[in-house]
Amino acid sequence: MGSSPAGGLAVLLIQTAASWFMAGLIWTMQVLNYPLLALIDTGDVPRYEQAHNRRFIWLVGPGVAGALASAVVMLGWRPSAVPLAVPVVALVLPAVIVVSTARQGARSHALLARQFDPGVHARLVRTNWIRTVAWTALGVLDLIALALTLPG
Repeated sequence: MGSSPAGGLAVLLIQTAASWFMAGLIWTMQVLNYPLLALIDTGDVPRYEQAHNRRFIWLVGPGVAGALASAVVMLGWRPSAVPLAVPVVALVLPAVIVVSTARQGARSHALLARQFDPGVHARLVRTNWIRTVAWTALGVLDLIALALTLPG
């Protein structure tokens, strides 16, 4: 099912903006914040992590909500040049991210909020690549969908 060209394009633009916002955020965490955590005095890590855990939702929440909501809308209302596979994959990738966050990321953050453990920190950095790759893949998928939609 297609949509009006302007409406479908607007939804795709929201999807793309949300995906790349989240990709930028997760790349910042992956290559900057998470590795630098090892440089904090180990006694300060729990306080840092507690503050991180309270504040991070204010950044992640709107990005995830925007990506998911626009993917749901695109299931039935998308540019005619965009195949149904795009919003389907745009829902599958965040599901992978949520599972990875619940099974690995949140658990590591909770442990680090109690005390610094180099093994837990290393696992957080290593397993966060799943989320980093998934958000980046979603952003690339959205750019491909935009290329299919735009004239020329």
